[in-house]
Amino acid sequence: MTPTREPGRRELNKADKQRRIHAAARDLFTRRGYSSVTTQEVADLAEVGTGTLFRYAQSKGELLCMVANDEFRAMVETVPATGDPVNDLVTLCEPLLVALDRQPENIAAYHRETLFGEPGPHRAEAQRILGELRDLIAGVLAGHSGTSATADDLAGPAQTVFDVLYMTIVRCGVERSPVSDSRGTVTEQVRHVLYGVLPPAATGSDRPHPPRCAARHRVGRD
Repeated sequence: MTPTREPGRRELNKADKQRRIHAAARDLFTRRGYSSVTTQEVADLAEVGTGTLFRYAQSKGELLCMVANDEFRAMVETVPATGDPVNDLVTLCEPLLVALDRQPENIAAYHRETLFGEPGPHRAEAQRILGELRDLIAGVLAGHSGTSATADDLAGPAQTVFDVLYMTIVRCGVERSPVSDSRGTVTEQVRHVLYGVLPPAATGSDRPHPPRCAARHRVGRD
């Protein structure tokens, strides 16, 4: 058996600098919000030069993605099983909702950076996490469809649900007010996209209740 190699001094120093940069960025973004923080302030708090900082995160947007990814990665590690599709989808996004309550500005900035930020490893990781979230949404829809539809079959409807869910969270961050009920707003929008906004009578249906998962009907029409 090959013995495990102990990390050298250079590797330990590199890990320590990365830890300090991460901790400094997290502290400043949490306390002051994304727009009020500069990369120089992060470097100063981490006790590194700006050149060193940019070796670990090449822009302020990359710093935000680096910090936020650690929290949002939890979304794609477990799949909720509450028994209700709306609750499952809202629970799936719990880390985003928690961050929205604490740091609404940072949620909007994170969304902006994932779409329009400079290319970098932390932005790429953020996009990967959101891509996995879409895949899990498809799995939730398949589990509640009442049919043999698979997650792959429901990729289209899952994209629609993801767009509504994620953009509702971002909008809540942008339009934040002291009386905002972000969780209630997200739940309402998810319910609308799953079950529709019109009562059965308006669609000519005699059904007294909406279908368990509207996605299964969309699949049948494709």
